[in-house]
Amino acid sequence: MPALVPPMPIRYLFVLFLTFLCFVHLQTSVAAEGHVSVDPSSPNHEDKDEVDPGHSFHGDAFNEGPRQAATIIAGIPKIQFSTSTPSGTAQSFFEQGVGQLHGFWYLEAERSFRQAVAEDPTMAIAYWGMAMANVNNPSRARGMIDEAVKLRGKKTTRREKMYIEALDRWIEPNANEGETLSKDAKKDAKRKRTERYLADLEDILHEHPDDIEAKAFLVLALWLGDRDGVKLHSRYAVEALLEQIFEVDPMHPAHHYRIHLWDSKRPQNALVSAAKCGSSGPGIAHMWHMPGHIYSKLKRYNDAAWQQEASARVDHAHMIDKRLMPDQIHNFAHNNEWLVRNLLFVGRVNDALDLSRNLISLPRHPKYNTLEKGGSHKFGRQRLIQTLTQYGLWDELLREAGGDFLTPGDDAAAQEEWMSWLAVAHFKARLGKPAEGARTLRSLQRRRLALQGQLIDLAEPEPALDKDASDTETKSPPSRDKIRKHIDELRKLIARVSAAAASRRKDVDAFKKHAKVAKLDPVMESQWLARAGNLDEAIGRTRKAVKDHPGEVRPLAALVDLLWEKGNREDAKKSFTNLRSVAAVADIDTPMLARLRPVARAADVQGDWRIVGEPAKDLGERPPLDQLGPFRWQPYRAEPWGAKASDGTLVAGDEYDGKPRIIVFYLGFGCLHCMEQLHAMTPKMKEFEDMGIEVVAISTESVDELKTGLENFEKEIPFPLLSDEKQHVFRSFGCYDDFEKQPLHGTFLIDPAGNVRWQDIGYEPFMDIEFLINESKRLLER
Repeated sequence: MPALVPPMPIRYLFVLFLTFLCFVHLQTSVAAEGHVSVDPSSPNHEDKDEVDPGHSFHGDAFNEGPRQAATIIAGIPKIQFSTSTPSGTAQSFFEQGVGQLHGFWYLEAERSFRQAVAEDPTMAIAYWGMAMANVNNPSRARGMIDEAVKLRGKKTTRREKMYIEALDRWIEPNANEGETLSKDAKKDAKRKRTERYLADLEDILHEHPDDIEAKAFLVLALWLGDRDGVKLHSRYAVEALLEQIFEVDPMHPAHHYRIHLWDSKRPQNALVSAAKCGSSGPGIAHMWHMPGHIYSKLKRYNDAAWQQEASARVDHAHMIDKRLMPDQIHNFAHNNEWLVRNLLFVGRVNDALDLSRNLISLPRHPKYNTLEKGGSHKFGRQRLIQTLTQYGLWDELLREAGGDFLTPGDDAAAQEEWMSWLAVAHFKARLGKPAEGARTLRSLQRRRLALQGQLIDLAEPEPALDKDASDTETKSPPSRDKIRKHIDELRKLIARVSAAAASRRKDVDAFKKHAKVAKLDPVMESQWLARAGNLDEAIGRTRKAVKDHPGEVRPLAALVDLLWEKGNREDAKKSFTNLRSVAAVADIDTPMLARLRPVARAADVQGDWRIVGEPAKDLGERPPLDQLGPFRWQPYRAEPWGAKASDGTLVAGDEYDGKPRIIVFYLGFGCLHCMEQLHAMTPKMKEFEDMGIEVVAISTESVDELKTGLENFEKEIPFPLLSDEKQHVFRSFGCYDDFEKQPLHGTFLIDPAGNVRWQDIGYEPFMDIEFLINESKRLLER
């Protein structure tokens, strides 16, 4: 591996010297542009000398989260929340942030509150808003509410102080303060903090009985209190509080909270809010998503799918406009995977396949959405397999084995799940090879035996560990519970494949034995039982599935098919009549529904046999879906750019047009983390070159500083380093903290057409170069 840096003693002297140069350069360039990073007199300001490049001057809690400027977004709920700020702009962004909080749009809420602070650095209540946007991340929330507490002063109103102090008492203390508490003691402390928070919100209402925001946050806290051990005794009492809010503002975003309140108990009580929720905050995707909860619970799956598609479109439009990567937005992946489930209920199989594949194809990031981490990639894989298997698309499933979407991964459980379905497909598909299915079955059985062997080994005394062995040399074996769980999952998978094999060879007894262990989907189990030869029992089970799953296409379609196969023509036609309305938007060319053409002909129905009914009258206003955004996420176009080489010549970004490239934004030779990133990329250049990817790095240094740095390296860096002294390119790519006026690290993959396919922007450089290589290969092959 070629050395990237000089020998040890010279290197440290050189780095110290360049760190000083980089610091002087940043200070000079910022001052030259008339920028002030933060008010030096502010109580939350840290000395820049003590802050690593790219890190927030406000402390670790502010390293993460949005660091680019907010804008006023159309379609955010109109909120009135008076504060003490003299800045009308800060007030507007603050109230936008509160509206976004009500829609659980935490990323953008935090951005709005940060913008409010940029407009008024002394606005303590804006730090309260940032903490509210991070209540699911207590360590960050604690840092933010601490700033609010520090900043509250004479100009902060008593009402604002009450909000700040209530949240200060509710958010978990710093982690080290509770390390000595037992698990039960921590739960008890959390319950007491929540009880105090509820009392504090009521105190705000005692003094400000017309504060509908306090009422809204009290409603939310009462609903969430169950999670903290504070039982919700009366939903109708909370409903009365909601009615007080809607009496003042009929379109208040608290419609979101009413849906949560009744979702699990009595969803019909929230139908009015389901009709108004999206319209109360049309610019927030989650506000369109929430009515889908109610319609799903009421088995109105087509209405639910509309809501979730609207949500997906709003998210896609925002992510493309703001240059966000999928899964950076809270609930994005969950909304889309739930949409796929509802598409399956109503028979929109082609859209379900399309959306599942789209989820898999989205850019992955180790923070957000890998097969192991979860998010859109994992959900997409699960829903693609679900769509293919539930609708019996076995030949297509076999074709996926050599495709781009269900490729092998490092997650053993996911891989075994996929192997089992492939084996099933070989027993079920027209083009299947039963011998291949049997071979895969034996492989799964061998895996189970190996795990059972591990379990036996763990029961024996473990050898004494070498006290001198480092942590990197010893790896803790999986626990007995983890191995037992893995064995149980494998047992189900093996039973699933065995049930498919038994169904094929028409062994009813063997099928029933394996199906009981496999816990098959009820409709699938009925269909396989019929293929095994027990048609009467299969029909009885399918009737039960229809009763248990009203409004779903699959059970009813399966019943029609089995009744027709049995020769019960009149019963088949009667069930088919019901199916015609249930399948109003279904893809009737899907194999499962295409099998019903003889039934349609017998019922004297020609061509498209679906019956589309009138929309329900309780849906509220629904704009055309196309106006909300695209059905699929699309990568955005990279900005044109130009930077200078160390000899002063201008390098234009269009020189890389037509080629895939990776652009690294680094903060100069004085940033040790940046040097680590460039050092990590150097030995991987052959792999990038083999994929045809060109690498270029752009720094904040002047041409002279860049030249000096390059001259002091022993080995030539195998990709161009360029200067962006004024940080224009940094800004155009979003690698810049607009609030603190400082550059950030960034890594971008751009395809030959100039689309940004992957990005990472943050306070530290992206260091997982192997992940970047694999993801670049995956994305560029599509």
